[in-house]
Amino acid sequence: MSQSLLRDPRFAIFRDLTVGVVRGGTSAERPISLRSGRAVLNALRRVGVRSVPIDPADAKGFREKVRGVDVLFLALHGNGGEDGVLQATLQRKGIAFTASGAEACRDSFNKLVSKRHFERLGIPTPEYIVVSRKDWKKKTCRFPTPFFVKPLDGGSSQGVFLVEDFPRSAVMIERSVKRYGRLLIEKRIAGREVTAGILVDLKLPVIEVRPKRAFYDYKAKYTKGMTEYIVPAPVPAKVAARVQRLAWKVHRGLGLAGFSRVDFMLDEKFRPYVLEVNSIPGMTELSLLPKAARAAGIGFEELCLRVLRDALVRSRRK
Repeated sequence: MSQSLLRDPRFAIFRDLTVGVVRGGTSAERPISLRSGRAVLNALRRVGVRSVPIDPADAKGFREKVRGVDVLFLALHGNGGEDGVLQATLQRKGIAFTASGAEACRDSFNKLVSKRHFERLGIPTPEYIVVSRKDWKKKTCRFPTPFFVKPLDGGSSQGVFLVEDFPRSAVMIERSVKRYGRLLIEKRIAGREVTAGILVDLKLPVIEVRPKRAFYDYKAKYTKGMTEYIVPAPVPAKVAARVQRLAWKVHRGLGLAGFSRVDFMLDEKFRPYVLEVNSIPGMTELSLLPKAARAAGIGFEELCLRVLRDALVRSRRK
């Protein structure tokens, strides 16, 4: 089945192209990016696409390898991958790459900027404040618990923690604000966590995420058996449809392309609140977007080819 994908007219062009899979980098999310990149690389090779791994951590080798490929599949998470820096360079050089452009990546990577976009678009999102080293104590002690503390950028829930009692967590908050400079303090929505993916112009099935920890943190995301995933999510059809519509509105409103994943909380009345958007969703064996695509009848190899084809189409339009 995998080998037959290149006989599909949509993907036949990849018989003659070389794809560079960009993964690794130097951010704290390097281990996850390497896993995502390995999964994509193996999938492309299974269907017969010439593919080479490229790591931006090797600056000289990166430039040389990029010159030898036709299109880049970006599986690069965190700073340097999702913040728009690499995308801006690739755009200036006219190099085709998957997913979103520099501005859309930059806006979706920063949680405060994303929040402002959600508000502009009329998309429900949990209440929040932003604190700095100077005012964190005065502002945070007034914010009603429980709430989450989040760095303004970054992914994989790194640096995120739950506060249920301010005095007991003050030291942790102080340590965090010293490390990151500014923090997002966000109201905790009690309810069910769901996520909705976009694949080019397709709204993928909604997934419910049930972590076996206090919340869906780094360990729950990347440790096998620590989270239960239910797809499609066991919620009323109207709720699932609304979540999908909101995910699409976020995707288009922030100017995202190729693929994305939007995370939500549903309160006790099934009202959805957008938490954040991922411009380069994980592509590991535990990642959510591949699970949603599979539920829509799209295997991992086809998922990768659809994303690559979209990158070529958009590049040629420009």
